[in-house]
Amino acid sequence: MPEQLLIWNGNAGKAALVDQLRQRCSTPKTRFVEMRRDVDLVTAIKEAECETVIAAGGDGTVNAIVNALMQIDTGERPKMALVPIGTANDFAGTLALPEDADASLDLVSTSQFLPIDVVRIQADNFEYFYANIAAGGNSVRVAEEMTDEMKSAWGAFCYLRGGLQVLTDLKSFRIAADCGGELLKDLDTWAVLVANGRTSAGRIAVAPEASPIDGLLDVIIIRDGTVLDIVEIVSNALLGSYLECEQVIFRQVPYLKLHSVPGMRFTLDGEVIDEEPVQFEVEPGAIEMFVGSQFLLDHSQHLRNS
Repeated sequence: MPEQLLIWNGNAGKAALVDQLRQRCSTPKTRFVEMRRDVDLVTAIKEAECETVIAAGGDGTVNAIVNALMQIDTGERPKMALVPIGTANDFAGTLALPEDADASLDLVSTSQFLPIDVVRIQADNFEYFYANIAAGGNSVRVAEEMTDEMKSAWGAFCYLRGGLQVLTDLKSFRIAADCGGELLKDLDTWAVLVANGRTSAGRIAVAPEASPIDGLLDVIIIRDGTVLDIVEIVSNALLGSYLECEQVIFRQVPYLKLHSVPGMRFTLDGEVIDEEPVQFEVEPGAIEMFVGSQFLLDHSQHLRNS
């Protein structure tokens, strides 16, 4: 029985490293699957009967494999390891994994694994899971501005480059929200972030207080304001301190129910979903994942108390 299944994304930002990774993992105990539209990841994982699924790609690859794993019964669900070869690799950063692909691969056999939270999104005819951050409102427009050429030319900075045009013409959304039992009504907003990981858009700390092992969502609501408010929020976001801005509402809660006029779409780490979500709910400790040593240090207090 194979111990591990390596699933790679041939369209990832650093996909040129895939051959090198495959050579390192080429043993009878490893199977390989390329992530394509015609590949059913749930079936591939079940048929491999493996102990660990290695996700070689970026945040989109992570989300695709997380969704596949969440379709497998808890008792049969493999562990998950990340090898960051995407453009931004934000969730890998949250788990404190090395940016070097070889070093991350080494963790599969040497690192500790922890039960990591994932988030369930539900709409009227829609259910999806994600590991990192969902960003709604004007954040979706930033994602739609980006092209493959921009990602190739700018790397992680493409998210900032794509936002320049949007910042000059922000759209307002009036929302009502049930934020873990706290009701918020008639808020004019620019964006809503629902975070499990800490960074998005190329390692910008949009949810600096988030922890994927605390059983809570970090909900960040950015209220409508003036051009000066935009400058303050963007500047402080780059410094990791924008939660203190007057235009920002920040809560840590187990769930969020949301209604918006006009309807608010969301992007999951750059991938736009067309359905309008109505509920976000954390699934505590849903998938065991390998983490870096710095993650264990940063979360040592929580781990001692759990």
